[in-house]
Amino acid sequence: MDKRIKEHLKYLNRYALHLMDARKLSHDEFLGDEIRQASVERFLQLAIENCLNIGNRLLSLRQFEKPVPPPESYVDIFRQLHRLGVADSEFTDRLVRMAKFSNRLVHMYWEIDREDLYRIPQEDVDDFREFQKSVVDYLNAIETT
Repeated sequence: MDKRIKEHLKYLNRYALHLMDARKLSHDEFLGDEIRQASVERFLQLAIENCLNIGNRLLSLRQFEKPVPPPESYVDIFRQLHRLGVADSEFTDRLVRMAKFSNRLVHMYWEIDREDLYRIPQEDVDDFREFQKSVVDYLNAIETT
């Protein structure tokens, strides 16, 4: 496995664990703790960035074997991964929403809804695990061919 992808997968795992830890807080505890909210916001940003970095690296490694147009945006990275066969359509839609949320985290952070920051670790953090598995499965499949 590519060294950079492996390193990003390690970091992604770490950030996902932090987000899973946030599940332990009740709704009221979370909304009353600005430090925890900021922590979740940052770990979400880092986890999504790692997914994007992994995707970008994978696309660059595969560009000569299975050409796909270069991504023009974060959303395109995930769409190109779908074209490679890394993610199915349904999961790609969730990844696209993830990329759009990342853009809000970075560029429109003042508009982030605290309810979303509570909901995402509760409902969507497993997408990071699914992304890890999809990437590893894809890499294992191309290594055996």
